[in-house]
Amino acid sequence: MISNKNKLLVGDVITGLAIAALFTMVAPEVAAQGFNEAVNKAQNNVAEPFARAVSYISYVMGAVMMVAGISDLRKHAQGTGDPPLNKGLGKTGAGAAFLAAPFVAGMLLKTGETTVGGQQSNFTAITF
Repeated sequence: MISNKNKLLVGDVITGLAIAALFTMVAPEVAAQGFNEAVNKAQNNVAEPFARAVSYISYVMGAVMMVAGISDLRKHAQGTGDPPLNKGLGKTGAGAAFLAAPFVAGMLLKTGETTVGGQQSNFTAITF
C-alpha cells in the first residue's frame, strides 16, 4: 500500500519530468546550454576536490610502498634474514603504480574534455 506522501512525491516527480521534457522540446538549445552549465559546475565543484584527495592519498601510498620496497630490497641485498626478492620488487612496483596513478588519470580525463556540447571542460585531476 502506497502512502499518501509517496503518491504526492511520485506525482511531483512525474510533473517535473513532464515540464522538463516539454521545455526540452520547445527550446532545445536553451535546455542544452543549461545542461552544459550543470555538468561543468558538477565537475568543478564536486569531482575536482574528490580527485585531488584521491591524488594525495595515491602519492602518499606510493611513497610508503616505495620506501618499504627499497627497504626489502636492501635487506635482500645484505642477506639479513634472507628475505625473498619478489616481495621487495612487488612493493616497489606497487609504489610506482600508486605514484603514476594520478598522472594516468589526468591523461584519461584530458582525452574526454571536448565531449559536453562542444564546450571545453576546465576539470583537471592533478592541478596543485
